[in-house]
Amino acid sequence: MAIVVNTNVQSLKVQNNLNRVTDKMNTAMERMTTGLKINTAADDAAGLVISKGIEVQTRGTQVAKDNAQNGINLLQTAEGNLAVIQDNLMRVRDLTLQAMNGGQTATEVKAIEEEVSARIEEVNRLAGGAKFNNFQLFSGKGTEVKLQVGTGANADQNSIKISDVFDSATITALTSASTTAFKLTNSTGSSIVSSAAFSTILTAIDKGITEISTRRGKIGAVSNRLSSAMQSLDTQYENLSASNSRITDADVATESSNYTQYNILQQASASLLMQANQAPSIALSLI
Repeated sequence: MAIVVNTNVQSLKVQNNLNRVTDKMNTAMERMTTGLKINTAADDAAGLVISKGIEVQTRGTQVAKDNAQNGINLLQTAEGNLAVIQDNLMRVRDLTLQAMNGGQTATEVKAIEEEVSARIEEVNRLAGGAKFNNFQLFSGKGTEVKLQVGTGANADQNSIKISDVFDSATITALTSASTTAFKLTNSTGSSIVSSAAFSTILTAIDKGITEISTRRGKIGAVSNRLSSAMQSLDTQYENLSASNSRITDADVATESSNYTQYNILQQASASLLMQANQAPSIALSLI
């Protein structure tokens, strides 16, 4: 091989190898410090695209789970209010049966009627004032709530609709009877209403109690469905996270081994570079 001074080919080769192993050593170090195998698109362009697609799904899954949990909280709040309204209706029924018992004066029945009126007013107050955050729970007929419990745009596959639960819960809406229909005495309070009137009152109250029981049954069914959806979302999140981990997470043991290997090669290259840089000086001995 010719002895030259202007171009040190061996030095250039060693420098090239030194730069390459230094880059690889830095990459291994970066992966160990970040815990990620893909830190830039250049590390794995295809893997980055796949990873971001999975990340969109995992983040959407967490949001959907939160939506489902909020839906359960909404239903629990609604059922709690309906349970109190139902208790009031059952108390009105008990009082009506008490008033139907013979041997009582109109004054005594009037006293019972006062509690009946108070209970009915409380039912209407609860029905009008029940809220979940700023959402009016029993706003009127046909109110429907759609819960987004999936990560996609298809409504049939990614949402759960709740209907017939948030209809008005006033005494009139529940019993189809006006507030004045529950009077146990006449307008002057001097006499007790007829047996037919008592029968009408009981029928209306029973209708209201049944209506609330039906709504609470629907709430229970939808709550169980939402719980099932949350379990499915948990499983989906676990599987997606595992898949993303295999793509993006660095194997610390492997990277540690790589770092050690490249560190040794770097030191060897640096030592050899010093010797290669001295090689052209042999030309002096020939002059």
